[in-house]
Amino acid sequence: MNISKLKFASLLLLPALVYIGGCADNAQETIYTNGFVYTVNPDQPTAEALAVRDGVIIAVGGNEEVQAQVSDRARVVDLEGRMLMPGIHDMHAHPMEAGEKYNFQCAFPFTFTVDQIVAKLTECAAETPPGEWIRGGQWAMELMETDTVPHKDILDAITRDHPIYLGDSTVHAAWLNSRGLAEMGIDADTPDPQGGVIIREAGSMEPTGILVDNAAYNIISKLPAYSEEQYKDALEWSMREMNKVGVTTVKDALTDGRSLKAYKGLDEGGRLTMKVSTSIAWRMLWTDYEKNVRERADYATENVGTEFIKIMLDGIPPTRTSAMLDPYLPDEKHGDNFTGKLIHSPERLTEDMIYLDGQGLTVKVHATGDRAVRVTLDAVEAARKANGDSGMMHEISHAELIHPDDIPRFNQLNVIAEFSPILWYPSPLVEVMTQVIGEERANRFWPARTLLEAGAHVIYGSDWPSVVPDPNPWPGIEALVTRRDPYGNFPGALWIEQAVDLETALRIFTINGAVAGKQADRTGTIEVGKSADFIVLDRNLFEVPPEDISDTQVLLTVVSGREVYGK
Repeated sequence: MNISKLKFASLLLLPALVYIGGCADNAQETIYTNGFVYTVNPDQPTAEALAVRDGVIIAVGGNEEVQAQVSDRARVVDLEGRMLMPGIHDMHAHPMEAGEKYNFQCAFPFTFTVDQIVAKLTECAAETPPGEWIRGGQWAMELMETDTVPHKDILDAITRDHPIYLGDSTVHAAWLNSRGLAEMGIDADTPDPQGGVIIREAGSMEPTGILVDNAAYNIISKLPAYSEEQYKDALEWSMREMNKVGVTTVKDALTDGRSLKAYKGLDEGGRLTMKVSTSIAWRMLWTDYEKNVRERADYATENVGTEFIKIMLDGIPPTRTSAMLDPYLPDEKHGDNFTGKLIHSPERLTEDMIYLDGQGLTVKVHATGDRAVRVTLDAVEAARKANGDSGMMHEISHAELIHPDDIPRFNQLNVIAEFSPILWYPSPLVEVMTQVIGEERANRFWPARTLLEAGAHVIYGSDWPSVVPDPNPWPGIEALVTRRDPYGNFPGALWIEQAVDLETALRIFTINGAVAGKQADRTGTIEVGKSADFIVLDRNLFEVPPEDISDTQVLLTVVSGREVYGK
């Protein structure tokens, strides 16, 4: 046979892949042999080989069986026993935000202390022309509970020559200096917007520089815009970072007209390296959401889906902005009967859900509190009654705190529970939540097994870069299986009874996401006729201790038959 070979070096000898001949992007027909192919297809769970032609899987099975179905000119990839599986489907990420943050802004991790943030901002101020905005983040909301609470005075001491805007790690709050507040027209006379809070000085109306929820969102559109090419560069950078860790499909959880245009431009220019679903922001004042929804079809391509919506219904527990059924723990500011607030009334959400469902749009609702979850389920139930079963699988994003009575309703209403891994295991954020909602509720987050046993459809979303420092899915997979800290910083387990087995976890991270993205007929499993979207790993996940899953390295990422990343 006249073939070109790509050999994988043994991990005992080399940590990287060795390429010998052939260009993957130009090969119309490729066979991957001698591997452990985990298909996530119950009809054919494992195989040794698969063949790809023009970006589509044409054969899956034994080495000789698959070899017989390709031509003599086929390119051969010898997996040397390594594990090949479908690519990861990250159904809640913010690629535009990540690309902007790490390429155009003063970026720092949410683990930074106030002193470290000051040091970083001082460096950025020295490199930024006077008068220009310094944008960055992500500071941790947990800093609000420390001795040095984020305040505009801290930023003013760094520079008064620049307005400063810093986003927090939850994407629910912003920290501005005095010049930034002034340029945004925020002062003691500015009222709190609907669904938002301007944090004030004790005993006065003077802003401290901290804005929460809609108070923060409303000023995003007033910040200086980047160029169209910069937006595309930001997305392209983020996709490369996701490809490196095995992500082949993403749902951008909050898109506007600029990001929709950038995604389309990338796909038309051959620069899109994954399949994308775009959740168009709804009722958010920083973008013309009605226009974006009307024009959504103009931005749709073969690889960019635009039939998705995002609604923010509440905030997050640490800031007491999640909508709860039972009160938060008492404090001086909120008293002893505070349950948080909804950003939209139940009536408004119901009206919107009926309308959007009727338009064939899948709605992802941010609902972290158990009251917000219940209100969302009520709205979906109303939409089912008004429109009949539209087939739309609406999603509850961060379905973390759910009243037991509402768990069966996910299956009954065909509502998806979307999980982000930051709270599957003991962490500082869990400790902060214990301080505001009590230990009993804080230790009852992410009822994964209970939801699955009740028939709920569960999907994965990293929420990168909001709550995790990178889009790496493997620590999240480990934590879903063990309910322990995959980084080894915190002992014990968080609600160990909710741990799931590895097979279930891999389904959540692959085919379940494909179903939510309306792409299960073309991706999510290794099957004949589906798009060649898969990854090769440095280890067989079924042969290593669960505690080693987080260390998994991706050696090769293939999207539509194109090798978009390889070590």
